[in-house]
Amino acid sequence: MRGDREAVNILVSLTLICAFVFVYSDIDALNEILHEILSWCARVGVAIVLLMVVIQSRMDVSRELSRELGDRIVENLGISGVLGPRRHHACCHCHTIREGTSGFMVQKLKHDLIKKIYDGVYQVNVESIGRVIYNVAPRVDSLSRESYNLAVACSNEFVLKNIFCFNPNCNQVCYVMEHYEQNFKQWLQENSLSDQQGKNLNPEFLQILRDVLRGIGYLHRVKNRCHGKLSETNIVIVNGRAKITGMVNDISKTYLDDYSDYKHLATIVQRSFETEQHDIPTELKLFLTYISKTESSRLLNIENHPIFLSPLQRLNCRVIAHTFLYFGKSKRSFALALNEKLGKCEWKLNVRTTGTFVMVLDRYNYLGNLSEKQRKKIVEYKDSAISFMRFCRNVVAHLKDNNVKRDPGQRKKLTVKEVEEELNGYWPEFMPILHEILLEHGHLMVVHDAVLK
Repeated sequence: MRGDREAVNILVSLTLICAFVFVYSDIDALNEILHEILSWCARVGVAIVLLMVVIQSRMDVSRELSRELGDRIVENLGISGVLGPRRHHACCHCHTIREGTSGFMVQKLKHDLIKKIYDGVYQVNVESIGRVIYNVAPRVDSLSRESYNLAVACSNEFVLKNIFCFNPNCNQVCYVMEHYEQNFKQWLQENSLSDQQGKNLNPEFLQILRDVLRGIGYLHRVKNRCHGKLSETNIVIVNGRAKITGMVNDISKTYLDDYSDYKHLATIVQRSFETEQHDIPTELKLFLTYISKTESSRLLNIENHPIFLSPLQRLNCRVIAHTFLYFGKSKRSFALALNEKLGKCEWKLNVRTTGTFVMVLDRYNYLGNLSEKQRKKIVEYKDSAISFMRFCRNVVAHLKDNNVKRDPGQRKKLTVKEVEEELNGYWPEFMPILHEILLEHGHLMVVHDAVLK
């Protein structure tokens, strides 16, 4: 714009000089030459004016498009009324984003680099909008473009939202995503998967695992897609909750793709425990095997798997399963399937070793109105899974009895957590297998007040 103004000033000066000479000169030849110069200057001046009008109109259109883009950014981020109607935007300047860079401009909105997450991925604070993630990739990177298009088409709380993209320079594309604190790989560096004894899993880890399962389920059942490249870096943490990103398979999922995503998730968890040099708890190991080998259509109730439930909810499941056994339409096949899948276990020996619920185990000894034969036939427990399920139900039913305490010398009652830990210790494989058998017989255990959201 500055150069255009200088050119106009020169032309105006020449025009004035020619006009002055024309008025005060008597030489006809000079008059004719000056007349031609004056006419040429006039034509050039008109052309420059028309060109400036066209450029100005183009700039007005560009400003309107920039303003519309800014409105879309605000709308997608869920921020309204932040940027007023008198915002001024300019065309994108070409910038290469480097660590330590701050104050670069895109659409006249100031962006400050917060930190580099890893190569090509940055946390950025956008003026009047807030924090977002910049994923900078080469223009020729078709996988990043494919992942962006897939994410834009998704609308789910467990899939990371992609907002828009722009070109910071001629060779790169910047994909703007909703802000996240860290990915799962970085989370593992700061958090443990279980307690020091490896007995109890970290509730935050269980929440992440559950959220990822929900995200995969959304892709499979709603979008009819698969993720295709699930990894520790494609699971991100947003306000303590997990979301998946980086989808790359832009084709309709196949029968094998269902297993692929769940197998990748199982591999991630197994690799995480190996890194910490911890053994995978029995129940989690069975869970990972279950999701790796089970059809996606049978994982509809996976968020209510016992591994995600609170101690009180797990006790409820034990009692309700016992009710299904005796009042369900397929109780015989249910009992046979559970006994066949679990086989026999010396759980009674474990009960006697701890001593907490021995009174429930030997309750038939206190039924004085029955003969010994009748007592053993009706009440005595066997080593089967069905018998153990009945025992668990009776433990819950007799918790109010004074003879059920952690220490016979104390009057303090057992807590729900202590009861469930005791029962789970007798037979750790029981609850995961029970969940599978219940689903096979059409019983969905839905919990409404789950500790995990």
